Amino acid sequence: MNLRLIRIVRRAVGLVGIALFCLLAGFSIFTRAAPLLGSQLYIVGGGSMEPAIPTGSLVLVAHVDPGAVRVGDVVTIRAESGIVITHRVSRVVDMPEGRFFELKGDANRSPDAGLLPAAAIVGAAGQFIPYAGYAQSYLSTLAGQAGALAILGLFLLAYVLLDMLHGHARANTVPTQEPVGP
Repeated sequence: MNLRLIRIVRRAVGLVGIALFCLLAGFSIFTRAAPLLGSQLYIVGGGSMEPAIPTGSLVLVAHVDPGAVRVGDVVTIRAESGIVITHRVSRVVDMPEGRFFELKGDANRSPDAGLLPAAAIVGAAGQFIPYAGYAQSYLSTLAGQAGALAILGLFLLAYVLLDMLHGHARANTVPTQEPVGP
């Protein structure tokens, strides 16, 4: 087998394996560090905020004072049913009972039914990572973790086998010798 080709494939497998490991490690650190830094992560499960926030996005939600929430802000709320929703504030209503919010998904034609009390607000949805919610959901399962480790293991195994093949191919090449003397 061509020694140069083996070396190129071995390097490519090594680089892809390292990049994949760094991506998974970085993602894991990010998802573990966010709650420690006072934010919460939520996965957008529907298309009501598209195109601004695609389905499957991982939304970083930071605590916000309900008094600071304005029309146009994107907030995450926990409804009485327990469902978590991320929508845009379309109206703020101050009543004697307190502050209430009317929300609307960007892709929805009409606002959500009913006004929500300030106590329902989990926080302001600041940044999001498109489609990272799918990865978070998958990697939070035992099958996802096992799959990620298996893929990393396959890259490591492929690299080791290619390294052995490269060493074997180098040992079997006959060096050409130049004649010595006049």
